[in-house]
Amino acid sequence: MRARLLRTTAFRLTLTYAVVLSLGALLLNVLIYWQVEGYLSRQTDKIMLGEMRQLLYLPAEALPEEITRLEEGDLRGVISYGLFEANGRYLHGALQHLPEDIPLDGQPHEWQEAGFAAGTKLIGRKLVNGQVLVIGYEAKTLAGLRAILLRYLGWSACLILVVGLLVAILLGFAPLRRMRHVQAASRRIAEGDFTQRLPVTRRGDELDMLSSLVNRMVVEVGRLLDEVKSLEDNAAHDLRTPLNKMRAQLHRTLMDWEHAPREQLRVRLEKSLDAADALLSRFRALQRIAEIDSQARRAGMTTLACGPLLEQVFEDYQPVAEEAGIELRLAIEPVPPLLADRELLAEALMNLLDNAVKFTPAGGCVWLKLVAGPQGTRIEVQDNGPGIPEDQRHTVLQRFARGHHEARGSGTGLGLAIVAAVTRTHGYQLLLEDAQPGLRAVLQTA
Repeated sequence: MRARLLRTTAFRLTLTYAVVLSLGALLLNVLIYWQVEGYLSRQTDKIMLGEMRQLLYLPAEALPEEITRLEEGDLRGVISYGLFEANGRYLHGALQHLPEDIPLDGQPHEWQEAGFAAGTKLIGRKLVNGQVLVIGYEAKTLAGLRAILLRYLGWSACLILVVGLLVAILLGFAPLRRMRHVQAASRRIAEGDFTQRLPVTRRGDELDMLSSLVNRMVVEVGRLLDEVKSLEDNAAHDLRTPLNKMRAQLHRTLMDWEHAPREQLRVRLEKSLDAADALLSRFRALQRIAEIDSQARRAGMTTLACGPLLEQVFEDYQPVAEEAGIELRLAIEPVPPLLADRELLAEALMNLLDNAVKFTPAGGCVWLKLVAGPQGTRIEVQDNGPGIPEDQRHTVLQRFARGHHEARGSGTGLGLAIVAAVTRTHGYQLLLEDAQPGLRAVLQTA
């Protein structure tokens, strides 16, 4: 558990932020200290220059008394004075030794020499009578400030790191709990349970986005596996039955070849050829579905005006409808162009029209409509035939599925499966609605 926690992104990111924040706080405090130290140092220089200026205005004989007064008034004990002869002999003040090589330029200088505290500043000036006046300032305030800031820097950095570590641990446990649920669901999916879904929360974070994507993939894989299973079951019946009939016809023809009438043999061979053609049609339809499903999603699609496409499909299919005694009608509303593959969309519409004509009795009517719906463009193929019961509408979209109503002519049972494949490729919805009477098949755009 501990190793997993350390590897979580939340833990590592939070800990990284804590380290960066600690370094930022450290840098900020150093900058503050540098600015404050500079300000106090400049203020110290001004104080020392002011003290020196005041003492220079006094007569030489009044200096010892003034020095004594100033030192007694320095309650903090930070300022000290020293008055010396030109040869360095001590005359008066707390400073009893003239520092060697001290510049007598009347400017403050930091002094690091034995006997002086760290950070002490000295200012020296030669008087008119040859004497030397030295003022010393011990930077106790700066030293105290430095100690406080150093302690604060250390404690603040430690506090930020500790808080960051605790937050990292707390934030790291939440993804671990979610990942355990994800792992459990993934394990069941890997074992073949495609009803399982990865948990998705309301946070909408990257883990939720990934889980949603995986869930869509699981739904698609489950659908494909269901289709494969259905294909196996239906193929055993829909392909084996005509093969058996064809084999029986050929066997009878072979057995009766010597004595059966020539015309009877020809009829049997024609029936065998028809059965073979039907099988080839089904295999071609299966191959077409595989081709459509294997195309890259939305690859090669262009902006398409649907009105002219529906007019072309209507014109191409009208002779077929007239031959079947079905009236074909066209209704087009103004709609925006769609992103679509013209050939695939036309193929889907032809399959829908073919189904509608097959299941509509003679004298019936089939409508091809382009409608601007509230949720997007709708391409509708509606008939006034027997329709499809609601509990069978999902089943008829599967391969080799057929309705229970009698159709005009035979089919492969793959027409609606091809339409479903086209809608998946386009990202549309295929809706089967009750037209009362009849069926309304709708291609609904997103």
